[in-house]
Amino acid sequence: MKHKIIKWLLGITLVLAGIVCLHAVIVLNDPYAPFKGRTSAQVGDMITDGASELLQSAADAFLFLNEMEVADRDGLNVNAALQRVDLAAARVEQALRLFREIIVSGREAGYESRRISKLRGFDYSRFAEENGLNREVMGEVSNLLGKGNVLGFYHRHASNLQELLATLQRIRADLLAGKRSDNGVLWSLLQQYNKTLLFGNYASLIFYKI
Repeated sequence: MKHKIIKWLLGITLVLAGIVCLHAVIVLNDPYAPFKGRTSAQVGDMITDGASELLQSAADAFLFLNEMEVADRDGLNVNAALQRVDLAAARVEQALRLFREIIVSGREAGYESRRISKLRGFDYSRFAEENGLNREVMGEVSNLLGKGNVLGFYHRHASNLQELLATLQRIRADLLAGKRSDNGVLWSLLQQYNKTLLFGNYASLIFYKI
């Protein structure tokens, strides 16, 4: 279990490093969001804030998982683990709050037709092949953005955040009961961060490309 978790941590750390190097932080970090008028810039600012919250949440979650690693040797430090989980959950909650605001603002403003047209005409399969991207995740992204359904993408991202928050809350409940969560729950936490980061990053790369 220990070696597998370390391998997952290294993998997600590489994802984060790649995101930084590509200057496409996490979730549609695009200076020209596809909405009309001033809403475009306002949404862009909220997306940047949401991406920052998610990154910091991931960092806290990784530190929590480190507590799980050393617990095999030293025993579970419930207070330290709980502090990390609380911070991770609070940041996910804030990111979720921001994306719900984005959805409301975007719906009220309406789409900017030129950007939507570019999304519909983009070759997602070729882009994934040329850049060695995960086809399953890109498939989920293209099913939404390829139809010009940016709000649908935001809804899906918000759903991913909600699932992530539920897992963190489950782990928190276990810690409050003085126990360690099952390995399957810890695996789920890692997988959900991985999926959420990639889902947003791929969309971000596409918006920069078009």
